[in-house]
Amino acid sequence: MDKAFLKKLTILYTLSILLVSIIPIPKLPFPEFNLFEWDKFFHLCAYLIMAIMWIRLGFLETGDLKWNYIKIVIFIAIITEFCQGFLPIGRYFEIADIIANMTGILIAFFLSKIHILKNKHS
Repeated sequence: MDKAFLKKLTILYTLSILLVSIIPIPKLPFPEFNLFEWDKFFHLCAYLIMAIMWIRLGFLETGDLKWNYIKIVIFIAIITEFCQGFLPIGRYFEIADIIANMTGILIAFFLSKIHILKNKHS
C-alpha cells in the first residue's frame, strides 16, 4: 500500500473516531461501570484498528516501531474521554471506555511487535 495513501487513510480514520466520540447524544443514561458490554467491544476494536494503522505508518517511515505513533493513539483515547466528560454534549467520562481503548492499543502493539519480529527473522 502506498505510504501517502496510508497516511491519509490513517488520519481520516482517526478524525472519524474523534468526530463520532464528540457527537452529542441526547438523553443518554448515566453509565454504570461494566467492561463486558458491546460498547466496550466497539471501543476496543476501534482503537485496535487505529493503533495498527498508526504503528504501520510509523514502521513504513522508519523500518522500526515508533513510540511516538503509539503515544498519539493513547493521547487520543484519553483526550476523547475527557472531552466527553467536560463538553456539554450529553456524554460521560467513563473509566471502562479508557480501559477498553487501552486494551485495544495494547493488543495492537503486541500483534505489531510479533509481526515485525516474525518478518525480521524471515
